Amino acid sequence: MGDLETKPTTNPLRGSLTVRVGLIRDGTQGISLSMGGHLIGEWTDSRAGTLSLTNDFKVAICAEDGGRLYHFTVPGRALSGEQLSDSEVLISFEMPH
Repeated sequence: MGDLETKPTTNPLRGSLTVRVGLIRDGTQGISLSMGGHLIGEWTDSRAGTLSLTNDFKVAICAEDGGRLYHFTVPGRALSGEQLSDSEVLISFEMPH
């Protein structure tokens, strides 16, 4: 049996991440992350009210009055983003593997 060679690839992994603000599984206000329709993470944040896509494809988590609380960034390099509603943002990204 020959040795297996592990060759690094230059093809990055690509994906799309949906960020939502609203009620999460435990019934509290929070942020949820999903990929391909599958929930991959969530956290409670009672202050979060809306989302806003920035020019550099970060997601601004905002209070109900529109004031920015903090930013969420995707891993790797963001390729594009789309503001689907005031509570949902879609970010496409790539990561080396």
